Amino acid sequence: MTPSNTSSGMGRQSGLSMIELLVALAIGSFLIIGAVTLQSQSRRNFDVGEQQARLQEAARYVIATIEPDLQLAGVYGYSQDPSSVLWYNNGALTSPSLLHTAMARAPGLPDTLATCGPNFAVNVLSTVAATNGAFDLICAAQGGGAVAGTDLLVMRHSAPGRQDASVSKLQVYSERLAAQTATRIFLSDTPPDPLLDGQREVRDMVVQAYYIATNAVNRPGVPALRVKLLTSDAGVPQFVDQEVIRGVEDLQVQFGVDPGDDINGDGTPDDLNANGMADFVNGRAAQYVNAGDPLLNSAQVVAVRIWVRVRAEAPERGFTDNRTYQYADIQPFTPNDNFRRVLISRTIYLRNSRQH
Repeated sequence: MTPSNTSSGMGRQSGLSMIELLVALAIGSFLIIGAVTLQSQSRRNFDVGEQQARLQEAARYVIATIEPDLQLAGVYGYSQDPSSVLWYNNGALTSPSLLHTAMARAPGLPDTLATCGPNFAVNVLSTVAATNGAFDLICAAQGGGAVAGTDLLVMRHSAPGRQDASVSKLQVYSERLAAQTATRIFLSDTPPDPLLDGQREVRDMVVQAYYIATNAVNRPGVPALRVKLLTSDAGVPQFVDQEVIRGVEDLQVQFGVDPGDDINGDGTPDDLNANGMADFVNGRAAQYVNAGDPLLNSAQVVAVRIWVRVRAEAPERGFTDNRTYQYADIQPFTPNDNFRRVLISRTIYLRNSRQH
């Protein structure tokens, strides 16, 4: 008997059809594209956030650098009355009214301290000053020159902390019990009078002039904040010009003033002693004015408002800054370029405001 053919018991193998494979590939491709796009967008958002954070940090650094000196403007040792600070030269005294930059150089003041103006280093009455939209010092702006339309900010005061008298530094001598009569600016190894701990001290003189330069160091086309700084170099007191931070493209300044009270009712702030300054002031900023405003000749300056605009160092592909910037007294400014920017403002109150 011939045996019949029977099934071998092996199951039939099956797989994906071509259509199913193509569908799976398409779905997988979409998922991969989505994941890559999401990762790319997340990376871009991270980079943008990082860029903004760096710009914010740079702007805050500028404010943090300038603010302490603005607060101390006009403080000379124990004295807070700039009109009482005299130039001392081998026993001879020069009144602060003769120490303006337009006056003849103070006797004994060396050439190294007159590079930015005859009495720029000792113009103690000008405790905080600015030039509106221009650089007007006779010492040249570095970094390709100052950026047109930006302000120059100058501050003068004494540094905190007692120092030994040194002919290599411009310094301030003051007495605690005679602050309004014995404060002197001098340049000598010997102070005007013997020192006494806690009563008679010498402190270094601080003079700083901040401005915006066209080019940062080794980065042509990138603006930078620079400062002309009174210091001692090679044993000689002089001004040096150094970069503070790059990327700062604008600095604007306005002064908060108290014009004084009109007690006698004649329509103008009282000036009973006819010295050109308002007599009755209270330390409150009634209005803000630009540098050069005539009101600054008689009013009390109680605050300084500064604006700092910081720009990225390199353009960003796919980004256009079409924001319109309008602040201080500048004309509306719309860059329409590929640089990110940050603008911040700070109002800083002076500790040395006259109050009656």
